[in-house]
Amino acid sequence: MLKLKFKNEPYWLDLGMGVRVKVKPCTSSVFYEAKAFMNSKVAEVAKLLKDVRENGAKDKDLPDLEDITKREAYADQQLILGLALAGIIEWDGILEAETDEKAPLTPVKIEELFTNFWSIAETFRQQYCGIQEILEAEKNAYTPEQNGTSAPGGTTAKGALVAEQAVPSTNADM
Repeated sequence: MLKLKFKNEPYWLDLGMGVRVKVKPCTSSVFYEAKAFMNSKVAEVAKLLKDVRENGAKDKDLPDLEDITKREAYADQQLILGLALAGIIEWDGILEAETDEKAPLTPVKIEELFTNFWSIAETFRQQYCGIQEILEAEKNAYTPEQNGTSAPGGTTAKGALVAEQAVPSTNADM
């Protein structure tokens, strides 16, 4: 079961490498804004590819959307970028390369960060819209253990182990 209790105030995410971002809660409106961003970017590239091919040219800078793996990867990248654009309201630990001054929070800078540092983008995705946020909000008793396994549950089929031991193995007869 899942209780409908989520964070309703902005909060900080630590993304590693000294980078922190303050985000709005990842609500449906934030997610669907990001999805619309992704769809518009994929459509934009598809139109550019069509125009390039109709003119007999090749553009190696555009992803090959006919390749399903590349199309899905590009769409995922744009979805994460869309989530960042829709959700990040403040950041810390992002500096301008030329001056070492704090970089302004702009769509161009967000795209620069998420395009050039895949580990930051992936950590953001996991923390911002991943299952951990839902489980943290729920304080569910079945969160993953430190070793990655699920929390132990009660026995649901009492006697199953006994029955298994009573049946001789058919592999032994071969």
